[in-house]
This record gives sequence, C-alpha cells and structure tokens, in this order.
Amino acid sequence: MSQVIYKMTESNIDIAYREHNKFVIEKETDYILNKLITIMLSGFSDKLKGITFDKSGIQFTADYLFSEKHRDNLFTWLKRMTTIEIPSLDLDFGKLKIDLENWYYQMGGENIHFEYHESYLLTPKEASEQLGVSKVTLNKYIKQGLECVDTTSHRKIPKYIIDIWKDPVYAIRLQMIAQEKKRRNQAPIERLKEINNELTEFQVKYKSASFQEAFKEFNGDSMDDPSDFYTWRDLEAEKQDIIQLLIQNR
Repeated sequence: MSQVIYKMTESNIDIAYREHNKFVIEKETDYILNKLITIMLSGFSDKLKGITFDKSGIQFTADYLFSEKHRDNLFTWLKRMTTIEIPSLDLDFGKLKIDLENWYYQMGGENIHFEYHESYLLTPKEASEQLGVSKVTLNKYIKQGLECVDTTSHRKIPKYIIDIWKDPVYAIRLQMIAQEKKRRNQAPIERLKEINNELTEFQVKYKSASFQEAFKEFNGDSMDDPSDFYTWRDLEAEKQDIIQLLIQNR
C-alpha cells in the first residue's frame, strides 16, 4: 500500500467517524478487509490455496460500526498492512491469520475458511514430534482449539501451529476462536454438556473445584504456560452465560 493511499484511507475513516457517516465507514471496512485478503493470498501463496467466506457475508450493525473498538481496529489494520513483510516466518503468518479470523468474527461474520496447500500441512505424527508431545496430548490440544484440517486421507495440522502453540498469547486466541465457532454451531444444551466434561477434566487434573482454587497463588500473566488458567476461566464464564440463556428462554 502506497503512502498516498494509506493517508487517504486514514483521512476518510477519521472524517467518517467525526461526521457519523455509516456508509463511508462500511466502505472503508470492506476495503481494508479485501486488501488484507489480497495480501494474504498473494504474499503467502506458498501456504494458502484460498480464503472463503459464508454466502451471507457480514451484516454490519450501526452500533458496531460506530464503536470505538471498530474504529481502533480499522486504524490498527491500516497501519499493520504497511508493515507486513513478505516472505515472513510461520509465526508471523500465523499471527496475521489468527488476528484476521478473530476480527472477522468480531464484525459479525459467520464463517471464514482457510485452505492450505498440501505441502504446508503436517501429519499428526509429524506435528506431535515437532511439538515434543505425545499423540494423546496432541489430541487434547486439538480439542482445546489447535487448528486441524480434514483432508482426503486424514486430519492434518498447518505448519504455523508449531510456533503459534508455543506463544501463550496466540495459543489462547486460537482457543478462543475455536470456542466461538463451537458456540455458533452447537445448541446451548449440547455446549453445556461439553463444557461440563472439560471442567471435570480440569478439576481432576488439578484436584480443585475451581480455577480460583487451583491457581490461587498465580495469575495468567505470571505463569510460564497460562493456557489451562485462561481456558478454565473462560469455560466457567461461558457456562454461566449459557445457564442464564437457558433460564431466560424457559
């Protein structure tokens, strides 16, 4: 992106928010999203075969478009597009992919699908060896949200996962995206049963009834591997949300 286009887009967004112009904000949002997709498909063509969306697209609401969060996201993505380096490390690609996917769901998108080249996929055996874990542990990670794709033969794991899963912040973001997808695709009562099973596994593992009890001497930021802390905490919060929803719908 040239500096001229960058400055013009930045100015358009700034003016649109000051004038409360929904149509310009939506137009610039579409531009930035489409530009990101183009950058990923062209810049990471050795990794990605395609990126597809649900047919309905994003149904923007005025409340979201005018939110401070969305405004900040637009400026953040605009600036980020000028600093993307091609080629880049798998870790950088993974962060970009996860942040784009997360932003898409924040905006109200229903589904975004990334299709990888076969050469960019690892078998479960290769992934477990590179992560230094057993196949049993790898399957546990997959249940927690580690990305796994179905191929004509069997499940495989994108190569970027090896570095991403070792990054506490992005490992958590990946798990949050997986949880969001589950919420969208499962009936509340089905999701509640699944959450209870996952909570039971944590309770047995840590011999504690709650994450507060299990981690009373720690917090997520001070731990070397905070994934269980955040996952358990988020599961508890999601459980309460589902219970309240079920109560309201009775």
